[in-house]
Amino acid sequence: MTAATSHPVTTHRKAPGRLVRALMAAELRVFLRQPVMLALTLLLPAGLLAITAIAETSDNPSVWAQIAGRNMIATQCITVYFVSLNTLTARRHTLALKRLRTTALPGFGIVAGLLTPPLVVGAFQVVVVLAGLVLLGSPPPQSPFLVAVSALLGILIAVLAGMVTSAFTATPEKAQWTMLPLFVATMGAVAVLPSVGDGLGSAGLRLVPLVSNAHLTTAGWWAQSSDLAAVFLDLAIMTVWIAVLSIIAWRTFRWERRN
Repeated sequence: MTAATSHPVTTHRKAPGRLVRALMAAELRVFLRQPVMLALTLLLPAGLLAITAIAETSDNPSVWAQIAGRNMIATQCITVYFVSLNTLTARRHTLALKRLRTTALPGFGIVAGLLTPPLVVGAFQVVVVLAGLVLLGSPPPQSPFLVAVSALLGILIAVLAGMVTSAFTATPEKAQWTMLPLFVATMGAVAVLPSVGDGLGSAGLRLVPLVSNAHLTTAGWWAQSSDLAAVFLDLAIMTVWIAVLSIIAWRTFRWERRN
């Protein structure tokens, strides 16, 4: 009798998991069927590698390391951050978030399903861009583990930043404007970072979201470009940003359309 009554309970508990996986698969299919998003997925890595091949190849390993850090953050800002922001804003504006909230899907599962495309595509682009640098003549990373940690934490930070920004974005059309402050600050700091050395200026720039990820990627690519203390500082900054953005996203997330 006990066995007979336990089976339906198990099935019921598994149902939300199946629904979340179905939502993830559906969102990924919808994303890849959009010509603009498919072009973004393929053309961004191609464009970054083309710029490097035409104007940035070097015999200096530290230069390749800086390019790796910059290109990784470019994919996270342009793809992961913007697509996360745009997806959540569009689903909220069309009331899809509100409708999904009334289903058996848990709240976390809804958000995870909707954010599957930027997570998957962002990871794909990072792999393509970094592998492409090696094919163009860069030495392989001396510490692949640090590069992988930087990539994974950077994707997480970019997704959380997209969630936070979406709470203050009324329509998908406005997403291209609300993304600008973080995008300009991050890419500007990443561009200036190699010229400021390793002093207080460098530490200050790395406080900008995702800049510490670029610095850690550079350190992992060419170990002589950083020291252990700098690595720990980068990891501490990333951890703080994940915690801060998680709290803000939790407190500001909206299921209803913004008026």
